[in-house]
Amino acid sequence: MANTLLTPQIIANEALMVLENTMVMSNLVHKDYSGEFVNVGDTITVRKPATFKAQNFTGSIINQDATESSVPVVMDRFKDISFSVTSKEMSLDINNFSEQFIQPAMRAVAQGLDEDIFNEVANVTQSVTATSNPTSLADIASMAKTLDIAKVPTAMRHLVLNPKHKYNYALTDNLSKVAYAGTGDTLRNSELGNIYGFDTYMDQNAPDTLATTAGTATAYKVTGTKDATTIALSSVTATTATVKTGDGFILDGHLYRFTEDATATAGAVAEVDIDMPLTKAYTAADAYLVNKTHSLAFHHNAIALVTRPLALPLGAAQSAVQSYNGMGIRVVYGYNQTTKTDTISLDLIYGIKTLDATMAVKLVG
Repeated sequence: MANTLLTPQIIANEALMVLENTMVMSNLVHKDYSGEFVNVGDTITVRKPATFKAQNFTGSIINQDATESSVPVVMDRFKDISFSVTSKEMSLDINNFSEQFIQPAMRAVAQGLDEDIFNEVANVTQSVTATSNPTSLADIASMAKTLDIAKVPTAMRHLVLNPKHKYNYALTDNLSKVAYAGTGDTLRNSELGNIYGFDTYMDQNAPDTLATTAGTATAYKVTGTKDATTIALSSVTATTATVKTGDGFILDGHLYRFTEDATATAGAVAEVDIDMPLTKAYTAADAYLVNKTHSLAFHHNAIALVTRPLALPLGAAQSAVQSYNGMGIRVVYGYNQTTKTDTISLDLIYGIKTLDATMAVKLVG
């Protein structure tokens, strides 16, 4: 009996299911999706919830117009996973094919999504400095209090912790001792549970330095050309401060890391290498430094993940677009006649935007 080959639609369905089960941040933020096709670089207008003001009733109503605003979101994130396959591999059942190809591919996509969303910490001004060796959950209480004072709704609040932060607080008596916590979930299963109104999660993609000892720079500006992997630093604080391999900085939502150590001279570094090409040219642009551990507490509506489907390519008979729960993915089969190999490409396009920075607070240090 002939084998049943996997179609793009079958692979797209499986890829979305795997992606949905792998994402952390992407499942916690506001999602905006529609079926309109877009291209890389297009700008989408995202509507924000309407706002009203409670008026005193003194005998007649005051009719209010719904104050509804919108924000532009650039669809500038284009993730692609492409790999070659053989006819034998294409004849696998979907479970085996998923385990061998789709699951690793979607884990990489989910990691990229979470990293990009977490980079919005650069736009969050409200901050709590993390205690070096916490003996209580006072830091988390401070984050909850910050949102309370900002009148952020108590429902749909999330706290996504860097692994370093998670285990700092997991070891406190508040959570590790059953007599205090009332449960052994933290000790046995590494589950923190609900803390001060936050549903808690851990994300390995939370911003942090990868250096054994972070550099001493507390601020600098970046200059570099588009696609360059070598940049210059100016206005470095302090004037003889250092950056270390693995330290990072965020510009326009993109995280870059240094691939070599550098020491400033008179507040400047003439040349230093980074791990990825700049997405555009910068001249003395203020960078958000990632040389400390970051976690983020936020309301569901603080950040938006905006996704749209990519158009099916002309002339590609073997292709499909599938959407589910605010996410869309495209699968395209290709054939290279020169090398006589089949290729499967899975890609998606999205944009990210902080809708209301007052609805989020970061934990730093």
